[in-house]
Amino acid sequence: MELRTARERAKANRIELQLHAQASARQQRELGAFVRFCVARLERELGPSERWIVKIDPSSGGFRSMVAMHDGALAIESTGRGLDGPLAVWDALCRLEQAVREARAGRTLRAPDERFDGA
Repeated sequence: MELRTARERAKANRIELQLHAQASARQQRELGAFVRFCVARLERELGPSERWIVKIDPSSGGFRSMVAMHDGALAIESTGRGLDGPLAVWDALCRLEQAVREARAGRTLRAPDERFDGA
């Protein structure tokens, strides 16, 4: 049981959440849980990454977010906007997901001269 808890803590430490100074403890907990859920969903589908940074700030008309994913030499950043923090994060993560798919697909594609001939 202790090993599992240590593993979960190490995994959670890969995700850095930066909120504005006026964020309440409840907002920190709820946004942290939402961000960890979203990152876990992405990593189940796209594979794990070394580090995530999520920044959420109030802006005119709502909130803005910045999400950065670092995995070795691959570093991708995306921004989003929304009426509340979760919507701003969701917007940024949707944009980031497509960029990660394209970047990882580019790393694993065969060179044009290595055609698959079925043999």
